[in-house]
Amino acid sequence: MSKAEQYVECCEHGKQQATYVCQHIVESLRDGKPRGFWSSEESPDNPRPDSWCSACEDVVNRAGEWNDESEAFAGVKLLCGVCYDRAKSMNKSGHKKWWKLW
Repeated sequence: MSKAEQYVECCEHGKQQATYVCQHIVESLRDGKPRGFWSSEESPDNPRPDSWCSACEDVVNRAGEWNDESEAFAGVKLLCGVCYDRAKSMNKSGHKKWWKLW
C-alpha cells in the first residue's frame, strides 16, 4: 500500500491522506511560529512526503543522516493531508519572510 492510500480520520477535515511531520511542524500549527519546511522527494504517488523543520534539518546534517538521535529530536507525528498542506504553506511562506529580513 502506498502512502497515498493510507488515511486518517481528522476531527476537523474528515477522512484524509495520512502524512508524517516532525513535532515542531505540528507545534507551528498551534502557535503560528514558522519553523521552516523540509521534505523527502515528492512524487506522483506521494505529493505529501514526510517533512520536518529547519531545526531537525540541522540535527540531521550534523549527524550526516537520520539516526536514533535525529528521529528522537523530530518526534514524528501524524497529520491529515489538509493540516499538512496548511502547515507546509505557513512554514514555507514564514521561512521566506524570515530570509527577506536579512
